[in-house]
Amino acid sequence: MAFLAVSVTFRIGRRIRPSRMPMRTSLILLVTSILIGLTHPVVGQQTWSQSGEQLRYTLDDCIAIALQRNIDVRQVYASSQAAAANLTQAFGQYLPAANFGFNYNRQLTNLREQISIVNGVPIRGEPLPNTYSANLNVGWTLFNGFRREADYDAASSAVSAAEADILFQRLAIAFNVTRAYIDVLRTEQVVRARSENLSLSRATFERVKALYDNGRAPITQLTSQETEVANQEVAVVQAENDHDLAKVNLLTLMNVDPTQNATFDPAVLPSEATSLQVEEFRTTIGSEQQSIDRAMASRPDVRAAQDREEAAQATVTSATAGYYPTLQATGGYVWRNFEFSNFDNQGQWFVGLNLQMPVFDQFRTNQQIASATFQHTQRSLEVARLEQQLRQNVRSAYLQLRTAERNLDITERALRTAQLNFDAMQERFTVGGAQLVEVQQANFQLITARINRVTAVYGYLDARTFVEFATGLFTESVK
Repeated sequence: MAFLAVSVTFRIGRRIRPSRMPMRTSLILLVTSILIGLTHPVVGQQTWSQSGEQLRYTLDDCIAIALQRNIDVRQVYASSQAAAANLTQAFGQYLPAANFGFNYNRQLTNLREQISIVNGVPIRGEPLPNTYSANLNVGWTLFNGFRREADYDAASSAVSAAEADILFQRLAIAFNVTRAYIDVLRTEQVVRARSENLSLSRATFERVKALYDNGRAPITQLTSQETEVANQEVAVVQAENDHDLAKVNLLTLMNVDPTQNATFDPAVLPSEATSLQVEEFRTTIGSEQQSIDRAMASRPDVRAAQDREEAAQATVTSATAGYYPTLQATGGYVWRNFEFSNFDNQGQWFVGLNLQMPVFDQFRTNQQIASATFQHTQRSLEVARLEQQLRQNVRSAYLQLRTAERNLDITERALRTAQLNFDAMQERFTVGGAQLVEVQQANFQLITARINRVTAVYGYLDARTFVEFATGLFTESVK
């Protein structure tokens, strides 16, 4: 006999969403769906001209663009979507699952008259080629050894970890962009100092040339100063190249075209660092131990690692559920007939309880517990490793800050004395009281002191940024 079977099945319940999804999960899904779709920056239109005109960015512009376009940020948002979906599924384990199925079969061959014997009397009947059936099954887990509770706790901790990952990744991007921005401003100031020094050297060359033309200076002084000018030109070219490379690095972090003609606003960061500012910042950050404690309590990466450890601990609890019985309530409706009718006469409603008691599972539960315990141990070690790394970062940041503070004091004194010495040499040279080599030496000391001062100021700003990030004080926007 051959049969033609058509089967239509409707499944309800496995993808039922809870009527009241946890607020945190809903918020993650909403924020993620908005931010994942952002592929174009929404910063001021003046920074995104497609023409060849020069673009000008502030630090906030750079951070905002980097956060919108950075691939790592978009990846953690995508990861948070998966974590939120897992939490929704874990909540769904508290709800009943329902399945509805409908089947139709038709006999195609051997459709002959049917003969049945009833009380010794043959009865002829027409063939019944069609068969219909329908069923509705509802199952509700009443107890499964606290597995669903543990699964929900693990999923909830995973969502918290995803939230912390998003915060930390955004802070890390903003931190790297800020340091790159500081480097751009530093190299720009070095270019300016080198250019101004080149102008002074050229003015000195013109003065020496005038003295040489009047027979009051030997040719050696003229050629010596001409060499000095050439050396200064080389220094300017190198400084400009360093500045261009710093801009390329920053634009690359922003994930924009690194060849664009861009400038960066220096007004958003101080160009000097006073002793009062240094003292105020020291008061803000407190002692090194206070910063370590604050970082442990506030840094998102530490919180994410701790949440993952909690999720792993919940997984251990879930694995131990294999030792407990499972109780499930069942119910539904079953109908089968040769005609598409008689639902009341042919159908049956049913309810029941299903109790399963584990007796011997070939050590499967033991293996699952051991595997979950190993994962929990790994997560615990990751937390310990991160805490140790955090202490190292805070210590390194404080050492860098201390060095930067010392350089501020030293370079301030060096620049002041170098400027006085250069001005005095210039006056003496004008009246013939100093040799050219003395002027060149004073000029060299002055440019060295100026560049050291620029490096010290922006090195201090960089050290402050490092301390803020390491100790949990750093924020995405410029204060």
